[in-house]
Amino acid sequence: MRRFRTQMKLLQRRLRRESRPVYGVSRTASQVVAAVVRLGGAPGPRRIADELQMTSSNVAAALRELEEAGYVERRRDSADARRVSVGVTDRGRAVVAHVHSERDTWLGRAMEALLDEEERRVLSRAGELMERIAGFEHPAAPAAGAPGGAASTREAKDDAEGAGVS
Repeated sequence: MRRFRTQMKLLQRRLRRESRPVYGVSRTASQVVAAVVRLGGAPGPRRIADELQMTSSNVAAALRELEEAGYVERRRDSADARRVSVGVTDRGRAVVAHVHSERDTWLGRAMEALLDEEERRVLSRAGELMERIAGFEHPAAPAAGAPGGAASTREAKDDAEGAGVS
């Protein structure tokens, strides 16, 4: 498992390097605007925070940054002024599409250059398996040091980094 996590982290880091942040905003804000596009519709800040496993305050700061840059618009609910929805502007949608295109282009070129047809099929199948694993929710996560829990603080940190938390 440890080797697999390390391999996943290496690819994740490379993909992150290949996708430049959205122009003029922080990496966190880039993640937020991409999540709004991925979620579709007009999600609320809480839904975005849940999707990205971020705090509400981090999402709120990123939304302010994105709104100032013209990538998103926040709208108050007409029935309940306490509720806010977030929409992506055309400019925001275009910049997210550009970033995804850059990253996908690198990955496609790397796969074409390094893998034969059978290896690409195997990798595609492995991606399906990783998707299933990513959706797994354990009923109750054991505490660190407990049977089935994180064996050490370092392993827990490795898990967090592998999940994109850093």
